[in-house]
Amino acid sequence: MVHRMDAAKGSRVIVIGGSNVAFGLDVHLMEELLESQGMDVTVCPMGLYAAVGTSAMLSLAEGAIRPGDTVILALEPTRETLTSYFGAGAFLKCAESDPGLLLRLSQDQRGRAAGNLLPYLQEKAALVRSGHLPRDEGVYAKAAFDDSCSMVYPREGNTMALGHDPTEPIDLSGLAVAEDFADAVNAFIRRAQKAGARVYMTFSPMNRSAVRGEARDYFTLLRETFRCPVISSPVNYILDSGWFYDSNFHLNTPGAQLRTYLLARDVLAEWGSYAPLAFELPMMPEPIRQEIQESADTGNVIFGEMEGGAAYEITGLTEQGLRQETLRLPSSHSGKPVAAISPGALAGADRLTELHVPESIACLPEGLLEGCPAIRRLVLEHILAPCDIAPGSLDQLTDLQILVPLESYAWYQDGYGCEENPWQSVRHRIVAY
Repeated sequence: MVHRMDAAKGSRVIVIGGSNVAFGLDVHLMEELLESQGMDVTVCPMGLYAAVGTSAMLSLAEGAIRPGDTVILALEPTRETLTSYFGAGAFLKCAESDPGLLLRLSQDQRGRAAGNLLPYLQEKAALVRSGHLPRDEGVYAKAAFDDSCSMVYPREGNTMALGHDPTEPIDLSGLAVAEDFADAVNAFIRRAQKAGARVYMTFSPMNRSAVRGEARDYFTLLRETFRCPVISSPVNYILDSGWFYDSNFHLNTPGAQLRTYLLARDVLAEWGSYAPLAFELPMMPEPIRQEIQESADTGNVIFGEMEGGAAYEITGLTEQGLRQETLRLPSSHSGKPVAAISPGALAGADRLTELHVPESIACLPEGLLEGCPAIRRLVLEHILAPCDIAPGSLDQLTDLQILVPLESYAWYQDGYGCEENPWQSVRHRIVAY
C-alpha cells in the first residue's frame, strides 16, 4: 500500500482507515467512477487491520501527501479505533518485507516497535521451530489482494450465522474520541492541508443488525471533534446484513462495490459534480449457509434460541451434562447451528476435565471455565478460522492445555483476522493435534 501510494503519479485519493478499507473499497471501480466524471486520479487504500492501529496508518501516509491529493478518513466506530492505540507487534509483522517502513513512524511509535522487537523475534522463532507455518491462503492472506491493493478474494455472501456478530455491537450513541487521538488527527489534518491536500471525513460501513443508538449522534461527534468536512451521511453507510461478510464492518464483494459507489458519489458531490453515475448497483447476495452436521449428543446441554431464531445458544447443562468428565458441545440442534455459549453455561460442572468446542461456536465468553475446577484440556475443533476469546481469559488456568487442529495451529500462535491475537498470553500451552 505504501509503495503504491509513493509511486503514484498525479492526483491521488488516499483513503485511510482500518479493515473497512481493506474489505470495502474496490480500487478499480473507484477509479473508473471518478474518471467517468473527468477526474483522473489514483486511488490509494491505506487501511489494513485494527491490530495495527489508525495512528500507524496516519504516520505512513503523512510524509507522502502532496499538493492535489484528496485524503479521506474512514474510521470504524469502535472504542479502540478512536484512540491513539498502536499495535507495535502487529506493525513489525506488516513491515517484514520492508523494515524501512519503521522510519515513517513517529518517534514514540518507533520506540514502542523497538521495545516489541524481542517478543516478535521469539514468536517468529517459535513458529519456525514448530514447523507449522502460517498458510498463505484465505481472505486474511497477502494473496487476497491484487497489485492495486484491492481485495480480490471472492466473498460471495454473509458467512455469520446470525447475519451479524452479536459480541461486537456498534453503539453510535455511546462513542467517545480519546482526546490525544483527536489532537493527533487534527494535527495530521492541518499538516495535510498545509501540504496542499484536501481532507474529508466519511463513514465506515456498519451492519444495520448490530447498530445501536442514533446515527446523528455519531455524525455530530465526528463533525465537532475533527477539523475537516464530513462529506457523507452515516445513514447511507448503515447497510443491511446481506452486504457483509464475516464481521460488522467487513463487506462481501458486492457490498464493497456498493460502498465504493457511495463513497465516489460523496467525493464527486464535494468536488461539485452531481451528474448521475453510470453504474448498475449490485444485487444483495443471499447468506452463505454452512452445512449443518450433528457433532455431539445434545442431551448434555440446555439451549436458548438466539435473536431472530436463526441459531441456538448453549445456556446451561442438564443433569446428565453436569456429570460428564468429557463434554463435546453440539454444533447444531433441530436443524439450526449452535452459534454461541453463554458465560455461565458450565457452572456446576465439577467433574469436567475435557471440553470440546465445535467450529460453529466462534467465540468463547470470558469466565466460561471458571466454574470448572477439574478442567485440564480445552479442545478446539476450528479449522476454517480460529476460535475467538477475550484476551487473558485463560491466564489463571495454569494447568489447562489447549489443543487445536494442526491446520490452524499457526493462527493461534501468530494471530488471525483484524485484531490482536487473543491467545498471545497462553501460546506456550497450545499444542496441535
